[in-house]
Amino acid sequence: MEEQYSVLEDAARDMFARAVWSHKIQEKQADIYQKQFKQMETVNIACTSLTSVGILSTIFADQLWIKIASAVLSFVTVFIAAYFKSFDLNTLAKAHKEAANKLLIVRNEITCLLTSIKLKEKSVSELEEGYRKLMDKANEIYMAVPTTTDQAVDMAKDALQVTEDNTFSEEEIDSYLPPALQKGGKK
Repeated sequence: MEEQYSVLEDAARDMFARAVWSHKIQEKQADIYQKQFKQMETVNIACTSLTSVGILSTIFADQLWIKIASAVLSFVTVFIAAYFKSFDLNTLAKAHKEAANKLLIVRNEITCLLTSIKLKEKSVSELEEGYRKLMDKANEIYMAVPTTTDQAVDMAKDALQVTEDNTFSEEEIDSYLPPALQKGGKK
């Protein structure tokens, strides 16, 4: 019986790790799209403003370089507008953020399952049924998540393994809790 709990715990831990990674990758992909949007929008605003200034300046100064610069800036503005029509970066970022939120919910549910397994609150068959339901839910989410880039994977790896996102020391956890719930007691 003890071995069955252990096998189920190992499977749930694996599912938990996959959810943590997938959640972080989706978050990072959303961050990438948001950053790209902000950068392109800033360039677009600057180019649009400079194009207007360049066109107005041709009224007062008939310089060839002003016309060429205005034409190039105008082209960049049109290119960015066309890019925004083809790739809605805000919608892409929102889709990745929604996927990350769904994975966060599954991750939290897996944490509850792992707690139940550790405490042996239910029979192995009841816990296994809960595991299978969570696996089905996770698989449904994985089938619908938008594709990510290698850059998002690298950023997630850095966040989880180097800067240790989602990792808290006992002191940090205690600092978020009222004194009565702290492990270290009142400070």
